[in-house]
Amino acid sequence: MYQLCFTWTVLSKTQPKFIGSVCSDSGTLSIVDTCLVKAYRPGKVKFPKRNLYTSFETEIGDGDFPVYEVRDNKGKLKCIVISLE
Repeated sequence: MYQLCFTWTVLSKTQPKFIGSVCSDSGTLSIVDTCLVKAYRPGKVKFPKRNLYTSFETEIGDGDFPVYEVRDNKGKLKCIVISLE
């Protein structure tokens, strides 16, 4: 997937744009549609039962990681990159 993102950047001649950052204290990052997360009370969160989210290990522990967007020449969003370096 990184190669695909890199290819889009080269073909579109646009640079990835910094759009924010994500922070991890556990060394794990998760991607989820926020409308599927239910908070019943403070500290009690329920995630979807189906595979509607994903999580992965950063392999370098906790930290603050920059997030970039890559768009094509027409401005259409093509990918999101989380830099773990």
